[in-house]
Amino acid sequence: RAFARPPASRGASPARALAVRTRAMHADGTQIKVAHILMPAEKKVELDALYERIVGETATLAELAREHSVCPSAQNGGVIGWITKGQTVGPFEEAVFATPVGSITRCDTQFGSHVVEVLESRATPKPATDVSVEDLAELIESNEVNATLDDVNLIDVREQNEWDNAHISSFTLKPLSKIREWSQTATKDFDKTKPTYLLCAAGVRSAQAASVLVDLGFEEVYNVAGGMYAAAGVKGLVK
Repeated sequence: RAFARPPASRGASPARALAVRTRAMHADGTQIKVAHILMPAEKKVELDALYERIVGETATLAELAREHSVCPSAQNGGVIGWITKGQTVGPFEEAVFATPVGSITRCDTQFGSHVVEVLESRATPKPATDVSVEDLAELIESNEVNATLDDVNLIDVREQNEWDNAHISSFTLKPLSKIREWSQTATKDFDKTKPTYLLCAAGVRSAQAASVLVDLGFEEVYNVAGGMYAAAGVKGLVK
């Protein structure tokens, strides 16, 4: 196992220190959100010094990641995002899934040496589900009749020129090309507990956006299969 030392707590809390010593394992079916500092293996001594600064609370991992990490995640303060078992290399997975939330660990992989912080933990969210344009048309018709379209989120991720050419009026335009921007406020702009339907030209871009919203915690996400190409064949759906 490629740990330089046992995981250490950032804080002085006895409860947290105990949690680190016991190295509580995350349950199966759990996702964890992690951030890390990655440095070449030959700079392990320098990484040791950064680790001590984090544990001693003279700097945060986010601050040091921006300055020292060679991973592209450095620009985000080292945040990689949500991961599940099987998504990362063995030594990294073994380290992070054995580390409690709020704690720091270290490991070595073929990419270099890491200092890793486990930020959050959650049950693996339900993946997005494909729905047909016929199902969408029925949903819109029934909701328009009952004036309950506020009970769902309808998001078109095409570009403005595509929207101008043809669109479904009940949808809100949020281009995939700008998802880095609008995803920052998505949980404020849309109710993540409501069913959320994603639409694009053919269903490819909307599937990408659906994955982002699932990662953001949207509970019930649907991708409209076939997109606007298929919707054009449903009478009265496209304006």
